[in-house]
Amino acid sequence: MKVSFFETVRYQAPGPLPSEWPVPSGSYDPDAGARAYRGMIERLEYVEELGFDWVSVSEHHYSPRILTPSPIVSAAFLAAHLKRIKIALLGPIVPQSNPVRVAEELAMLDTMAQGRLVVGLLRGTSNESLTYDLNPAESRERTDEGMELILKAWTEPQPFGWQGRHFRYRTISIWPRPLQQPYPATYALGTSREACEFAARHHLGCGVSYGSFEGVGRATRYYREECARYGWEPTPEQIIYRANMLLADTDEEAHESLRKLPGQAPFAMRPGVRDAMMTVDSRNIAGEARSPIVSGALPTTFIGSPDTVVEQVRRCRDVVGAGVIDLSLHPPGSTELEPLMRALELFGKKVLPRIRDI
Repeated sequence: MKVSFFETVRYQAPGPLPSEWPVPSGSYDPDAGARAYRGMIERLEYVEELGFDWVSVSEHHYSPRILTPSPIVSAAFLAAHLKRIKIALLGPIVPQSNPVRVAEELAMLDTMAQGRLVVGLLRGTSNESLTYDLNPAESRERTDEGMELILKAWTEPQPFGWQGRHFRYRTISIWPRPLQQPYPATYALGTSREACEFAARHHLGCGVSYGSFEGVGRATRYYREECARYGWEPTPEQIIYRANMLLADTDEEAHESLRKLPGQAPFAMRPGVRDAMMTVDSRNIAGEARSPIVSGALPTTFIGSPDTVVEQVRRCRDVVGAGVIDLSLHPPGSTELEPLMRALELFGKKVLPRIRDI
């Protein structure tokens, strides 16, 4: 099993912050922001020292919860400071991006990082559509078309034009090309039937997140079935599972921490906006309904002592089929850094060496 650490940049506000998305930008403190990015590097140097395989960054907007609105900028900064660890962009959010520019910048970044780049192409949550005033109902079509265009930009040796429904370019011929040929390890992220089918059709990896082993396991099983239909079989490393982990010295301590967590949705929204998003953001897992992300707290699926968590990782491998777990080791809803650093040390020393052969 390979392990990725999900880095969100921990912003510690000097005072109380509004809880609803979007958070007013006037609440931002520049000194606190600068400390957050310095702390990110110090933390990830320790993550690299502990032996994690990847660090991942993602794209979110208008909130201190994940202070990486541009994962490509974040990844370039990390590539300049970290020497061995792979850097996984699990964004960018494709439907609200310029796919040609994404293809160019990722190819450039792969070259500068000397082939340490991993790419996940993401549809994103519906609240993100509000960031750039896009129609959330079109996000699936925009995502698929944008991903098709990125893959072609990486692989087509001659200049070409693109006249799609959502993107139109007279001439495309990107420089540089990716260092990893034909392109970096790339995943279509999402538990929907469409995301799984797209990944299978293009021989890409599949990334799932924040569901029970059984729930996301239905998606990865459908993905493998689709891969077989297209005549190939994915390796375990082509399935990523992103999840929360609450790790403590004992099971009792971990479950006590869980009981103290807020039950708030990760992107709390004003009632009118939330209700409008609920229907659009209700994704399916290989055709089966699940709760929208704006309606409740994200689940924590790894909980317990090192011994317990090792067995949970083993079960994840059996049920989900994932060869990479991408972990948030920070208690959801908390901004304190001390629990995160304790969890990192405990995981790196008492869990990571024991799950390598899973």
